[in-house]
Amino acid sequence: MTGGKIVIALGLVIGAVLIQTTVFQYIRPLGYAPELGLLTVIAISRYLDAEQAMFAAFTGGFLQDLLGGSPLGLWAIAFTVVAFVTVKVRAREVVGPPAVAIGVFGLTIAGLVTYMILGTLFGLGIIGRPGVIWDLLVPAIYNLVLAFPVFWLVKIAIRPQERSMVR
Repeated sequence: MTGGKIVIALGLVIGAVLIQTTVFQYIRPLGYAPELGLLTVIAISRYLDAEQAMFAAFTGGFLQDLLGGSPLGLWAIAFTVVAFVTVKVRAREVVGPPAVAIGVFGLTIAGLVTYMILGTLFGLGIIGRPGVIWDLLVPAIYNLVLAFPVFWLVKIAIRPQERSMVR
């Protein structure tokens, strides 16, 4: 693993968080937005070493906390948990679109549940809100829709030697 890959991964995660906290604050189909930062963390964690994946995830989550207005550390912990689980299950991963779809959906739900539990513990009262199930399901479905382009972009950026195989 070269140092260049972690820089590229950080750039991808930071870019996704910037899009998440700017563009998707105004474009919200059905009142919800995809969790683009979380999706990018899932994608980069498939290609990085464990420590590098955790570092990129924590950095992206911390930036989302700073830009999104939530208490510091909530998204950072959620992103890091998702990166950790992704790193642990990637070796056992069954290849193919159904496995990736199930993984993206499940990991998005796991990240959002982590954020909701921590937010409730810190007094935000997220779990008690009406419609909390929709707050979980709709962003996870949006992440399913965006999974292919995000995974493709991450693969091309982090593993340029495989570009010729992607065509």
